[in-house]
Amino acid sequence: MKVLNIIQKYYPSRGGAEKFMQIVSEYLANDLDFDVDVWTTNALRAETLWDLEGDIVDKERETINGVNVRRFSFKGHVLNKKYINKVFRILFSYFPNWKIQNLATCPTIFSMLKEAKHGNLAEYDYVTVSSSPYYFLFYIGYVISKRLNIPYIIMPALHIGKDKKDPLRKKYLRKSVVLFFQHADKIILNTKAEGEQIYEFCKKNGVIIDKEKFVLVGQGVFMNKIAVGKGERFRKKYSLEHPIVFQVGSKTFDKGSYNLIEAMKLVWNQGIKCHLVFGGQQNREFSEYIGNLEGKYKQYILNIDNIPDSEKWDLYSAGDVFSMVSKTDSFGIVYLESWTYKIPVLGCNNKAIREVINDNVDGFLLDFDDVDGIAKKIQFLLENGNKREEMGTKGFLKVKEEYDWKNKLKRVGEVYVS
Repeated sequence: MKVLNIIQKYYPSRGGAEKFMQIVSEYLANDLDFDVDVWTTNALRAETLWDLEGDIVDKERETINGVNVRRFSFKGHVLNKKYINKVFRILFSYFPNWKIQNLATCPTIFSMLKEAKHGNLAEYDYVTVSSSPYYFLFYIGYVISKRLNIPYIIMPALHIGKDKKDPLRKKYLRKSVVLFFQHADKIILNTKAEGEQIYEFCKKNGVIIDKEKFVLVGQGVFMNKIAVGKGERFRKKYSLEHPIVFQVGSKTFDKGSYNLIEAMKLVWNQGIKCHLVFGGQQNREFSEYIGNLEGKYKQYILNIDNIPDSEKWDLYSAGDVFSMVSKTDSFGIVYLESWTYKIPVLGCNNKAIREVINDNVDGFLLDFDDVDGIAKKIQFLLENGNKREEMGTKGFLKVKEEYDWKNKLKRVGEVYVS
């Protein structure tokens, strides 16, 4: 079997959807002995996808753990100039043609589109696309599926927002993408809520999706590979003596990073001494925000940019409470990683995350903007070590029983061999 997987970024770039695509690609290549190609952009960070400038990966082609990776550059097209591109995306997103609407999404990678339409394509048996809202790539996968007459598989990683009124939903679902879900042979889901949202949206726009297309896989971790952190090493390196509240991943407003700082201000104002640690890719705006904080708060914040995996696991091992009350996650692998280290978690009280976190059992669910509530739950966990240990242990057992990749990847394999 020969499979083509298409995604906006790929390792060494970070992200939940990117990590899932890497795991699936390597499983197909190494466990099922498929010939796997990945098409992606040369962007290292999400900002490069949107602004067409920033950090990139220099290697155009390389083989990573048995997977053949090809990166396409943004250069060589008039629309791949930052401000021209932004105008194009805004104006043509309303154009009365579904193809043009999808081409007016990010990432406008015309070199990849040219290859899909006119290149000498390999004899692929499947094409997979991921992830929302990068619908330019969904269109490329659709073109290849039609051109080669092969199955079209979608891994949407859809972010459903905090509720029905959240404007985030308009960003992730637009009428022009309904045809992709209609054409898809299989749609691999992180949660039931994701499938329900896709089904209802398509129905609203006149298309009834066959629910047999939906394949609920969710996410997982390789517990034996990540449970290698050394907390004391992390504490010693950064001279941290108090309990640690932390967040791993993108440092953005939608991820709840700013709200977490505001919540921690309330905790610190109660006289509770603890550290707040952020580990993830660099975000200049977020770093500037921390830099402008009062010294009495800033002294307790550690912001690590581009944290390597070895140090990330040390952070998990050193941490006491994990908080990511995010409205822009379709699942949240970081919760599973936290539970692997028996750490309780705070997440957003929406339909998707309610399928992951059991409220008051292995973590707490809160409204995205509930800064006061976040502060109170963090304070409660810091002051109640027994409860913290109890909730973390329940999370650990859940990961062990339900979210080990060794078992879950078999479900993925069935999609490609059925």
